[in-house]
Amino acid sequence: MEDSIFINTLVASIATVFVYSVLKILYFVWWRPKRVEKYFRQQGVKGTSYKLFLGDTKDLVKSAMEAWSKPMALTHHIVPRVEPFIHQMVQKYGKICMCWKETTPSLIVADTELMKLVLANKNGHFVRLPSNPLVDLLQMGVISLDGQKWAKRRRIITPAFHFEKLKEMIPAFATSCSNLVERWTKLVSPEGSYELDVSAEFHNVAVDVLSRTVFGSSYEEGKKIFQLQKEQTVLAVEAYQSFYIPGFRFIPTRKNRKRYDLDRGIKTTLRAMIHKKEQAIKNGEFLGNDLLGLLLQCKEQSDSDMTVEDVIEECKLFYFAGQETTANLLTWTLITLSMYPDWQQKARQEVLQICGKGNIPTAENISHLKIVSMLFCK
Repeated sequence: MEDSIFINTLVASIATVFVYSVLKILYFVWWRPKRVEKYFRQQGVKGTSYKLFLGDTKDLVKSAMEAWSKPMALTHHIVPRVEPFIHQMVQKYGKICMCWKETTPSLIVADTELMKLVLANKNGHFVRLPSNPLVDLLQMGVISLDGQKWAKRRRIITPAFHFEKLKEMIPAFATSCSNLVERWTKLVSPEGSYELDVSAEFHNVAVDVLSRTVFGSSYEEGKKIFQLQKEQTVLAVEAYQSFYIPGFRFIPTRKNRKRYDLDRGIKTTLRAMIHKKEQAIKNGEFLGNDLLGLLLQCKEQSDSDMTVEDVIEECKLFYFAGQETTANLLTWTLITLSMYPDWQQKARQEVLQICGKGNIPTAENISHLKIVSMLFCK
């Protein structure tokens, strides 16, 4: 009799847990998204309807692949190329509309005045969406923080990016750029021309610059870290474009093992470099001309709660974000200069006038390059 009661209780408990789990899943993947969608519709916000699990992920990937598969015209109308899905949404539903990243709604704001209002808000309502843990392996750092944690981390690391600190890195910038110019000069044929992909060239020079400025004398090891991060980026993009099932990161699939092997390799190398840099700082051998050493100095501030792991993530973030943005900015600048040869000539004359022919620019020279600065800022 007691055994029968025990079995019935066990079955009832299992059934209860099963039903609760199913209801909870239904709530998160269907009922809550549809309720949020209905709320936005009542507010007059148009947009796509929620699709089970994936949301608009497939459409986002498809629009990007279509846009990037076609040659780009020489025009400043770049939004359809850079953000094709958002451009299509704004064209179809208006400057304030909504789409879906898996089960999470995203509000698209393309009204400039409203954008300023949102980004200038100090109440902490503008928070970052939860991200895929497999994507987070690529980088975390200050960009992943919110609220007071973000403000404190930003305040702690900001001194590392002051102009006086950056001036110390100009020789490293100059070395990388001089090597690039020397390489291009050797490629020019006797006829005086040579065609090459400047985007690939600028990605390589950005890696070299970042390796020197982030890691200083250990820049060759820095290049190895970048190669590992490059492989991690491919896997992170794939994870971002896929629907993440909670707990999937713990399943030892081939790609997951690869992700964690790369992560361990990057962190192990960085820890060794940090230990080496800490010893240099203790021995008074640090010259203040690389980001890793400056971050370690920030870590030692009295009000800092940064750990070695935080320093590692900041280095990964700076390396990943800096390489792509720098290379793309330089590439687009050359494209726009080719569209406006008169400004190309003005910039060249200014550089020759202030720096002189064949001379490497100094910090003082750079501060007087008004036209060149305007070209990069605009």
